[in-house]
Amino acid sequence: MNNNLAIKLQDWVLDPPLDFSTPYALGGYEADRVGQIMFKYLERDKNLARAWTRICHHFPETLDAGRSLSCLEFGTAHGAMLEIWRALGHRTVGTDWPWREGREAVLTPSRPWQHQARAAVTEVSHDNPRAAPVPGWAYQPIVESLGLDVRLIDGRDWPYPFEDKSFDIVCAYQAIDAFAGPEKWTEIVAEFCRIARKAVVVGYNPLPLRHAEDPDKTAAARAAWLALSAFEASGMRTVFTEFGTTRRGLHPVAMKFLPV
Repeated sequence: MNNNLAIKLQDWVLDPPLDFSTPYALGGYEADRVGQIMFKYLERDKNLARAWTRICHHFPETLDAGRSLSCLEFGTAHGAMLEIWRALGHRTVGTDWPWREGREAVLTPSRPWQHQARAAVTEVSHDNPRAAPVPGWAYQPIVESLGLDVRLIDGRDWPYPFEDKSFDIVCAYQAIDAFAGPEKWTEIVAEFCRIARKAVVVGYNPLPLRHAEDPDKTAAARAAWLALSAFEASGMRTVFTEFGTTRRGLHPVAMKFLPV
């Protein structure tokens, strides 16, 4: 979901449970560590806007602040989903992976907003515990600044280390294609459904341009999406498929799975 759409959709959702305007508190971290974070993900307000829109549209069952649920997010990154769910009183766990290990190049700002984004997050420091730096884990400073429970788990290696039906809610936005090719997506979704008690949502990236122009890659993704649109396993089944339009054309952007 792009930032412009997320901001426009704010007119159609509830008021959020926390202040979006405060920047991340990354002062005190070495410049090369903050410089590994993509500029667009330094903007906490936009990260939270996207997450809040997703929660309002895909997880309305989590909006009751008086009903505490357990929520697990795969591919947490900056942790905005977990931030909001925690503010609503839910118990949250995320997963991430040091995906930049071996290529920890520092990004150089080239536009005014990029300079501003980096300056904003380095003005204030946080007081939470800091662990030893994990090479390649770009989002470690943000996660520590927010005090989130995020565990480093390789999404390419399943079964995942969570017990059957151990979380109420499971989600994975723009992550499944980094875990495996389309031919394995149903296996991964089955894992999510094994872990979840009440609901699963999977958000999909558009195909990379190099794949969108390859008929075999396109056919594999289409077959996977069609199979997942009629998915049933681990006591869960597909209840909706949401479509969106990007430069790759019309394609699924999210699916939700609920108990049979």
